[in-house]
Amino acid sequence: MTGLCKVSGCIGRPRRRRIYVSCACFLSCLFTASAGSALSGVQAGGPGAAATEVGAQESNQAQSTIIYDAAYFAPYAPVTLEDMIRNIPGGASLLSSLRSGGNDRGFGSSGAPLLINGRRMSGKSNDIATQLARIQASQVERIELIRGNAEGLDIRSEGILYNVILKESAENTSSNFISARLNYSQSAPLGPQTLLSHTGRRNGVDYGISYEYENKPRVSLIREDVLNPMRVPLEFRDLTRTRIDKTHTVTGNLGYGFQNGIQVRLNGLYEEEQETDERHEDQFLVDAGGARTFSAVEEAFFRFKESQWEIGGDLEAGVGFLGDLKALFVLTRTSNDDDLTQDLIAGGVTSPLFSQIADFDEGETIFRATLTTRLARRHTLEYGGEAALNTLDTVFSFDGGPFESAVVEEDRYEVFATHNFAISDRLSFQSGVTGEFSTISQNRDGVSNARSFQFMKPRFELRFDVTASDQLRLLAERTVSQLNLNDFVASRNTDDDLINFGNPDLSPESTWRYSLGYEKRFANDAGSFQIEGYYESIADHIDKILIGAASSGVGNIGDARRYGIETELNTRFGFIGAPNAVLTLEYEFQNTRVTDPFTGEARQIKRSSPHFWNFDFRHDIGNSKFTYGLSGHRRTITRRQDVSLREVTRYKRHVEAYGEYNLTKNTKLRFTAHRFLGDARNLDKTFYVGNIADDIIDRIDFQASSIKTQYDLRFQGTF
Repeated sequence: MTGLCKVSGCIGRPRRRRIYVSCACFLSCLFTASAGSALSGVQAGGPGAAATEVGAQESNQAQSTIIYDAAYFAPYAPVTLEDMIRNIPGGASLLSSLRSGGNDRGFGSSGAPLLINGRRMSGKSNDIATQLARIQASQVERIELIRGNAEGLDIRSEGILYNVILKESAENTSSNFISARLNYSQSAPLGPQTLLSHTGRRNGVDYGISYEYENKPRVSLIREDVLNPMRVPLEFRDLTRTRIDKTHTVTGNLGYGFQNGIQVRLNGLYEEEQETDERHEDQFLVDAGGARTFSAVEEAFFRFKESQWEIGGDLEAGVGFLGDLKALFVLTRTSNDDDLTQDLIAGGVTSPLFSQIADFDEGETIFRATLTTRLARRHTLEYGGEAALNTLDTVFSFDGGPFESAVVEEDRYEVFATHNFAISDRLSFQSGVTGEFSTISQNRDGVSNARSFQFMKPRFELRFDVTASDQLRLLAERTVSQLNLNDFVASRNTDDDLINFGNPDLSPESTWRYSLGYEKRFANDAGSFQIEGYYESIADHIDKILIGAASSGVGNIGDARRYGIETELNTRFGFIGAPNAVLTLEYEFQNTRVTDPFTGEARQIKRSSPHFWNFDFRHDIGNSKFTYGLSGHRRTITRRQDVSLREVTRYKRHVEAYGEYNLTKNTKLRFTAHRFLGDARNLDKTFYVGNIADDIIDRIDFQASSIKTQYDLRFQGTF
């Protein structure tokens, strides 16, 4: 049962027609642009192109753009775009946010704050985060930090936008990039990885192709004490988890610029991934004196297989008096095959505890088009629409029972308009509204359910350049969450040994966010400081709800609120004679409140942490070709509750260290120790009989979890 065949089968003729219409719209945009004026969209220079480019410079205040040209990075001998961004004060925070990523459906207007030549990538899995190591430093002309309400970029950011301007390649040229990496984790097999990339230009066509193999081993240790309701020790459990994730990925891209200014690009991805999770748990009985007696072994083997293909494309062109057109599309299909088994071995007898077989396929088709029209010298209008069609088709079975099937479909459409008003050279105001219209339908074993939603999402942002280096930002906007289609289908939580029942009545949650931010850039590229206070009012908050008498599933639990402060300091150590040493410090405080649906008590939002600290330090030792660094984070406790569970998690530090040495101008060797101080957390889990509201404790589990230190040695080179 292939993913493509299943998705095609469940889409049916009406859905296929919508896909054909989306593709036809893209071709229509291409034809319209070809017939229009010769005005180009975003030029090679992009925003701030007129600014003087010497090191890190400030452009005119109206654009509020800071430029880092190739000469600025020369002393650091970067090999990839990721290396270059890491050497910009604040770049470490950007890289961290890109790694955390997101899985929203559709494109929307709030994607990653990193653009290439003023445009976003027309991909989901094949997104900008995957390109950081594939774009060579020699290809980059400059990096722009856009602090103002930049127009014509079809993306909204509360802070800074990074715009990477690539050099125009000479005709009939090519280059190659290789990255070879070896991962080691104690008690796990070696994990070799490689990335091979070839880029070039021939007959006016820019092209690139890459192959990447990832092998990520990880070993976790969990020590668990099981107590009775009177907190008397009953059992001790010693669990070792060995997880290995192997992925093969092939990507490719083509780009061509017509003489009339039209730019067309296509990209594709094919990926196969297999993750195995082996668990071995020794169980001991504990007597009144604390002595342990071996009682049983629990063995588990979880296997997750996934294959995915994706095709995306984008177009930029001038369309006469209407202005500039940007159009993007993507088609992606994913097939998943999961096999989970858990057995208990006691007294030489093997007893099955749990098993699950699941085959689920997902599909997404997106088309987005935006027009940017200059109404007057200080007024610009951006408007357009987006369609995102999603499907989840799943077949699953628990404990050898009969197979159940479910199909979930979502058709979501957006129309949007944004007005940019440059009130003065120092003050800009951006206002916009998005109308969202969606229909979610579900068919589970012949029982159908369909619901429609409509939301208006306004957004207002004011930016004021107090000075050339000081900026105030004021924002008010409404956002609407995207539902996880998997929440409509039953699944097994293997960590809690609980079934999460699907909820066909789930609704999106909506949030009004208000924020006030201040940013200061230090003179002579010495760093920056940012602080933002925010308040969020959340309606139809999503968490666990009661289903039946003592079961649970994902649902809407009412209103919630969140407020907090985010701060970030980036500084160079030039004041002590080490300007190539950069420190980034981040701190966030947040307070959250929601009413628990099981007990009626007020509590913090699930998995929200009141305090979070993050740091990154990097030092390029001048004239030595050597760089070293440290990074880490820590958060305070998080909480969550389920129908028969109350959990508190306490975290310890997470730190990694690395050293880099430039063998030549275009080659680099890097050694990293991940979690070398340990990555530990303690979980306090109280299980109840039936509903937690009845307050009848079944048992208490204390878990001490840690991940063994991982080491990797990596070679990177451009040839």
